[in-house]
Amino acid sequence: MKEILFTASLAAISAIGFAQDEICPGANIEISTQGMSYSPDAAVVNVGWTVGWVNYGGTHDVNGAISSTTGLSFNNPESFSLGGIEVDSVPVCIGTHTFTIPGVYYYDCSTYGHAQAGMVGSLTVHLPGCMDPLACNYDSTATEDNESCVLIGDACDDGDENTQDDVIQEDCECLGSPVSIVGELEDSSVRIFPNPVASILTITLSSKSKLQVFDAVGKLVEETGEVSSWVLDVSAWGKGLYTVKTQAGETHQFIVE
Repeated sequence: MKEILFTASLAAISAIGFAQDEICPGANIEISTQGMSYSPDAAVVNVGWTVGWVNYGGTHDVNGAISSTTGLSFNNPESFSLGGIEVDSVPVCIGTHTFTIPGVYYYDCSTYGHAQAGMVGSLTVHLPGCMDPLACNYDSTATEDNESCVLIGDACDDGDENTQDDVIQEDCECLGSPVSIVGELEDSSVRIFPNPVASILTITLSSKSKLQVFDAVGKLVEETGEVSSWVLDVSAWGKGLYTVKTQAGETHQFIVE
């Protein structure tokens, strides 16, 4: 493979004007080349990150195309290479590359048999995202879970100041209960949400109690032992007004729509 080699004198380096803390401007991380090694020789980055290689001494390049030791392709997700540059003491940026495809990349230094002497490196490029297939924001292309998954039942904010107890619905929409209805049907000891409800209903209490649910004609629909919270699937229930009765005889109502 033909190498393009640049020799940087101290005068040329001064003219370039790289600051010590900005040797490769725009790079998210920098990898140093010196002696017979890259440091770090194995790095992990995210898709969209820019990696810069800095030469701290000697003649080095970055070859991510054809292995200098085997003559075979690295089979990287995409090939990349940065031409060689020679320096004496003042560090110089060999170049940068922005990685847009996830996967594992291998590269070496193809100058003066450095690769044969062990000057090789690798980069693992991750694509962060939600990897839970049950989540509303599942990303089938993600290679690293970034704990961003949004699941049905999660608390959220629908942006409407006239609602409260906002949660992610079965259609992955964020909806809350109208404040006016909640205020009429609930007190500080018992909270019923969302209200009205189409599928999943949550009842929370300030203290444990047995609960019973009656339909509009007074028929017992559901009941439970002493609980501090109760989650009901009402998706198969008939539409209308229902009443929750506590062990102390308090009653609270909700609407199935």
